[in-house]
Amino acid sequence: MSSLLEDGDTGWDYLLLLAIVMPATLLAVLATSVLYLVWDRARGRTALSTLPEYAERLRTGEARPPQPHEARDLPPGARRSVVIFVVGLVAVLTYAVLTSERVGLVDPPAMNGAAARVAAMLTVALAILVLCRGDVKEIPSASTFKVGMTACTCILGVAWLGSTFVNNHSELIGELAGDALVQWPWLLAVVMILASSLLYSQAATAQALMPTALALGVAPAAIVAAFPATSGMFILPTYPTLLAAAELDDTGSTRLGRHVFDHPFLVPGLIVAGLSVTLSFVFAGLYGA
Repeated sequence: MSSLLEDGDTGWDYLLLLAIVMPATLLAVLATSVLYLVWDRARGRTALSTLPEYAERLRTGEARPPQPHEARDLPPGARRSVVIFVVGLVAVLTYAVLTSERVGLVDPPAMNGAAARVAAMLTVALAILVLCRGDVKEIPSASTFKVGMTACTCILGVAWLGSTFVNNHSELIGELAGDALVQWPWLLAVVMILASSLLYSQAATAQALMPTALALGVAPAAIVAAFPATSGMFILPTYPTLLAAAELDDTGSTRLGRHVFDHPFLVPGLIVAGLSVTLSFVFAGLYGA
């Protein structure tokens, strides 16, 4: 997303994108959490013991009562690996600041921000393996590796499919929706959240639709404000993270219903997305003013 904005000379860069999206999404999550806390207190459901599903699972032995925390020994190099990872994150952010147009201490940069982030994280992975003596043979069987490779497949495959379709029909999309998106830019957020629910990836959604939105004349500020709407993977209860959450929760409080949209992630997810986009439009408007 940041590379798209920077390459298009829109006046928006990585730092501005973070400055708008991060506080907007954080405030939206906090506001939604408070809303649900108030709602649970009004219903008398603040304690886990008040859930009928949990009580029934305790009775049948499907769930275990809370256990005291058990201390466990971390493998050698575990703490060191976290430090290396944090250093990598700091390096990525530092590079983004130094190469940004607003700071301009490194001009021209050796590589753009996207390539620098990839290079930095690959270097971090290598450093962790070498300095922390990780077992390479165990990596393919790790749950995080499986989830990550599944995500890579979805991003590469679905993004290619989505961008191919959109680019091939860009003229038709412009004729049908160009004027509406320019006049009512908030409609872009609706398109983004629906597309992301099908594409299963924020990156794939941004890659497939954001260039077309820019080409149609949608204001860059509106595109930045609509960016949080790319997180609509929770709408369909088939995303791996949602399935894992329901599978890991043995209390019975996270259940997938029999209908397509009958799951506990839909309403809070839509509230967070709506608040995030609204706050992003407010912050982007303040910057533009």
